[in-house]
Amino acid sequence: MESRRGNNRERGRVIFRNSNQNGRGQSAFYGRSRSKTFQYLRRSSIANINLVKEKFLSRRSGYYDDAKEALFKENNGLRVWYHNYTTIDWIHDFVKERVRLRHLRSLRGIRGMLKNRADGLKGWVIVLLTGVITACLAAFIDVSSWWLGDLRMGYCTTSFWWSQYFCCWGLSNGEECTAWVSWSQSFSGDNARLGVSNDTFDWIIYCCFGTLFAWVCVVMVTSDGTVSQQKSHGSTKRRNGITQGTLPRSNSRTSMENIMQASQPKKIAYFGAGSGIPEVKTILGGFVIRGFLGFRTLMIKLIGLPLMVASGLNMGKQGPLVHIACCVGNILCRIFDKYNRNDGKRREILSAASAAGVAVAFGAPIGGVLFSLEEVSYYFPSKTMWRTYFCALISAVVLKASRIMINPYRVGKTVLFQVTYDRDWHLFEAVPFFLISVFGGVYGAVFSQFHMSYSRFRSRTWIGRHPVQEVLAVALITCAIQWLNPWTRVNLLQLLTNLYSECTPTNNLNGMCADEISQIYPIFLLLAEVFLMKVFLNFITFGVKVPGGIFIPTMVAGAVFGRMVGLGMQWLIAKYPDHHVFQVCDSDSMDCVIPGLYAMIGAAACLAGVTRMTVSLVVIMFELTGAMTYSLPIMMAVMMGKFVGDAFSPDAFFNKLIDLNGHPYLDSKKDYNTFGTAADICERSLDVIEVNEVNTVDMLRRKVEDLAASGYSDGGLPIVDHGVLVGYIASNELGHALDLAEQKHPDCVCIFRNRASSNVPATEIVASLDNGLETNTEPSILAEGTPGYIFVESPPNEREVPPYEQRHRPFRMPSRDDDSFTDEDFYDDDMQRPERDSRYADGYYISYKDQERLKPVQKIENKSMGTHYTTETGPRADRHAVDEEGSLHNSDRAPLSVSLFSSMDLVMELFIKLGIKYVCVVKAGEHYGMIHKKRLLTFLKENDKKDKGYRSSCF
Repeated sequence: MESRRGNNRERGRVIFRNSNQNGRGQSAFYGRSRSKTFQYLRRSSIANINLVKEKFLSRRSGYYDDAKEALFKENNGLRVWYHNYTTIDWIHDFVKERVRLRHLRSLRGIRGMLKNRADGLKGWVIVLLTGVITACLAAFIDVSSWWLGDLRMGYCTTSFWWSQYFCCWGLSNGEECTAWVSWSQSFSGDNARLGVSNDTFDWIIYCCFGTLFAWVCVVMVTSDGTVSQQKSHGSTKRRNGITQGTLPRSNSRTSMENIMQASQPKKIAYFGAGSGIPEVKTILGGFVIRGFLGFRTLMIKLIGLPLMVASGLNMGKQGPLVHIACCVGNILCRIFDKYNRNDGKRREILSAASAAGVAVAFGAPIGGVLFSLEEVSYYFPSKTMWRTYFCALISAVVLKASRIMINPYRVGKTVLFQVTYDRDWHLFEAVPFFLISVFGGVYGAVFSQFHMSYSRFRSRTWIGRHPVQEVLAVALITCAIQWLNPWTRVNLLQLLTNLYSECTPTNNLNGMCADEISQIYPIFLLLAEVFLMKVFLNFITFGVKVPGGIFIPTMVAGAVFGRMVGLGMQWLIAKYPDHHVFQVCDSDSMDCVIPGLYAMIGAAACLAGVTRMTVSLVVIMFELTGAMTYSLPIMMAVMMGKFVGDAFSPDAFFNKLIDLNGHPYLDSKKDYNTFGTAADICERSLDVIEVNEVNTVDMLRRKVEDLAASGYSDGGLPIVDHGVLVGYIASNELGHALDLAEQKHPDCVCIFRNRASSNVPATEIVASLDNGLETNTEPSILAEGTPGYIFVESPPNEREVPPYEQRHRPFRMPSRDDDSFTDEDFYDDDMQRPERDSRYADGYYISYKDQERLKPVQKIENKSMGTHYTTETGPRADRHAVDEEGSLHNSDRAPLSVSLFSSMDLVMELFIKLGIKYVCVVKAGEHYGMIHKKRLLTFLKENDKKDKGYRSSCF
């Protein structure tokens, strides 16, 4: 009572200060000094800033499930925050959202209507902000990379912060730009040139700037390296080569997070490197990678991407823009708990954000929506499609509308290489289009296979252990060889623009256009040199530890090859103008075909061969050209490029990267080679929890450790009753509960019991434990110190009345701050009143068992949670109450299960369509084994290898 009165006094003191506006309280307020008022305002402002930081920079504050009572009534269990490198529970998050919506729609009146409308607008607000912010960041990246890239070759004398394009704005073609000077011209009267020629001096400065930018970029990325688990697809302890003695045992009191981190081999993950699309695709599939879409990764990629482009490395910025957009969407999800505390709903926003990234990268909002649907999204309902379309549209409109402040090119276009053609294509050109398409598929397969082999070689050699030196070497080689060709000195976007463009009398595309037949051969040789150079740089560059994508480098390689074929067709038409095939040209030999169209066909074919994109790629190419005249050639190129690539290697490049990183991703669009039944794949060696046995905390923790050591750190343990499957509990929920249980009582015993299936009364189990302790017949539960029990039961049926509650009327422990209740309100005259203990949490029902039979036992029941705890502390020890955070009520009492005779096709449909991460295998209701998602992936991977070996042996 003293504790309660103390708290009430404290509470009254706070209320007096805030509410008393008359008399002494009011005079005290006006008597304060002005400086003291400013101090209070300053403290309030700092508190608000800290609140914003906690809201946006730390999403894991509070509990993951807040509507605990409603979720428990759904028999859905409760979940803790998902651990790193684990898979989310799609079904749990879906049920959680339905429970929230039912509660929201049950509200009546104006208040309910306003809350429902506001809840529906939350998603639209987030996608609106995501589109606007993504467009602004993309504009910043474009402008800064453009200026830094031109800085390698010179600077503007009128304004140092202008690129060459802006510095020479308004000059006609061929007119000399005196405001832009090269570095050799700037040092023409100085001794700093070291006596070398102008071209050599410019080449040295070009290489120095490029290497410097690359060095700053790789240092930023590698300084944020994260030690992560390389998730193997192991299925058994024997497969992984991990014994039970590998992990630290429970006597070290390791937490669940430490157990999971120790269960897998470690590697260094650089979240700012690469395009990020494989990881985004894996995250949208339900995997959790902490920090990959965080604020720090966003800043590193936002600053490092312009440096990478300016360094001249043969990588693009379009893929990382998708990653940046997803980072923006992920951070904005922290505004509303509707998305912050539901990882399934969060992924709907990430799907919309990925479309915004493609929209600002290519100026293709519709292509961005299709890209999100076809390539990266795993769950894409119709409502998400509309929001994705809205987000992509907003990002494209913002980038296009702000021509002066945001638009990087100030020419009314959202991208630089948007081109149009004023001539149609001819039927005889279908043959070269077909050849280009076949080349695109072959190139995609060869590039994918080479990159996989080279990445494995890199990880095993000195190159992988020194990423900074690798980037410096690649940057120096790139700058050195790109200076040799005038067309490759510019960035990839400028080169791709020249390759796409059509020759006009006023623009010869820096010498790419041939007016006579004699000019075709020298241009062809230069293009061949560019092609070999770009292909070589593509092979050695992608995979280095800098931000960069594969879209534009692949398109450049295909565009150069296509332009070469177009020049070849020009030469054939000019050489044989009277041939009956070329009669449609009407003696217009040099202008009969458009080499830029061939370049576009080559770019689409190569990109389809690498990424295996289809509809989204076709729409992106349509939006780039601005016309539907060339839809058939582009569609044919994309189709043939994908077919040829699939003939050599059925997996897309991004899926290969996912497999290389070891992420458990199950492709819903892939036709897997499955055969057999569930009994052929299930794991039978994994531990289970028997409800009729006594499980100490150490025993349960050892089971969790063994499960993590076997490769299933994000798996769980089946709960059985005499072999019959009655429940399932995830290892992270069990580990979390065990950690909290140890905090309350370090040496406790946990008893799992399902009242619907077990015939043994709770009192008899506890009594048998007491007898075992007295006679020392149960040595496994004897531990140092006074032992304790945590007794866990499933909630009874509403129609059933437990025998215990028939004998004793429960009472509610009042709040310590509430004086409206007294002891007489809760006890009968014949009931023994317990001594008040301030450690009991509010809302728990406490009732005494038979004092003669179980005198040292007290039962603590949380009816709001439906879970019962019995804590044995000894006759003279202090009583302990277990709060709701330490409860073991997180288990599913209706686990997904299939018969052992079920076909693998049915198991595959469950994993793909429901997004589950485990399924229990039963035999006539009895537990037979487990199929985890990783075990399924291992099975599918082994089948693919067998199928490939069979096909190779046949040929």
